[in-house]
Amino acid sequence: MGYIRRPAYYKAFRCIGSDCTENCCIGWEIDVDEDSLAYYETVPGDFGERLRASIAPADAQTGEPAHFRLDAEERCPLLNDCNLCEVLLHLGEDKMAQICTDHPRYYEWFSDGREDGLGLCCEAAAELILAQTGAPVFDVTEVDGVSETGTEAETELENVLFSMRDALFRLACEDAPFDDKADRLYRTVKAQQEQYDDLLFPFPEGEDEDTDETDGDTVSWSQAFWRESTLTSLLEMLLGFEINKDDWRTLLTGAKARLPEILARRNDFLQAYQGKRHEYDNLLTYFLYRHFLKALGDDAVQDKVQLALVSTAVIQLLDVYEWLAKGEVTHWAQICICKAYSREIEYNEDNTEQLAAFSVLDEME
Repeated sequence: MGYIRRPAYYKAFRCIGSDCTENCCIGWEIDVDEDSLAYYETVPGDFGERLRASIAPADAQTGEPAHFRLDAEERCPLLNDCNLCEVLLHLGEDKMAQICTDHPRYYEWFSDGREDGLGLCCEAAAELILAQTGAPVFDVTEVDGVSETGTEAETELENVLFSMRDALFRLACEDAPFDDKADRLYRTVKAQQEQYDDLLFPFPEGEDEDTDETDGDTVSWSQAFWRESTLTSLLEMLLGFEINKDDWRTLLTGAKARLPEILARRNDFLQAYQGKRHEYDNLLTYFLYRHFLKALGDDAVQDKVQLALVSTAVIQLLDVYEWLAKGEVTHWAQICICKAYSREIEYNEDNTEQLAAFSVLDEME
């Protein structure tokens, strides 16, 4: 018997379809899975012909899978003038390509089960993620047929990482200033990385290892991050990534131009935004839930927390810029900043790896 773990808000998600301001069928090359492709070959009539003509075949030389061809406006050719999917309208929701059915849901498989989540790039998902209050709540369901076959050692490592992540969740939701919380998360994951390394490469018997925060470690991740030199380097890195939409470039260049003012006024912003500071707790929790267990693939436990810290802090940086530029950060503006960050960063593995390795503390350690 396996399990499926999901955030409690997962079940409340509903695609808002044509009401979405950033349709996921525009600007993205949408892959067509083999099962859907085989079915589409059997669809009769004019729509079947148009459906097949809309699909670029897989390219064996480049390894590129079959996908829907985008039109001149970068729209899926099967997205009608009302921004509704014609596959859904003609054939039913169950005949949509797998990625169209799943998005923005994502899945991670483990030896005993699976974790599901909602991606922050979707405005309906971002609304749910930002709205949570208090400690994260997860629904766990026992089901058959969802687990991977793993060794006892692999299962043990998974359980260690789950336990570590639970400790990080607790820190992320403490009633404490964001900077204090970030510093504790950083110091804690340094100790967790050592503990994890010891599991992989055990110390000689009899040597005790500290599994909590590193004793005497007073390094401030936040002080290192919220410096003009650090943020300039970070924004230049982000501007050097492939950018999908101009709104992201506009945010980054605007923030870079006003960095001294952002740093000078950040505390004023945090005071003005005090009633919604739980949103940063939710973002930390979201990034930890989505990315922390990826350490199973590379053993880089500390990098996964670094990614969560940098991601949340970048969103806060852009919030301060928005506040300075417009006098407020509306709920809608916060959703737009969050989904832009996720769209531009989380769906490109090179981007997440570079941010996870970004050297915030190089000059202070």
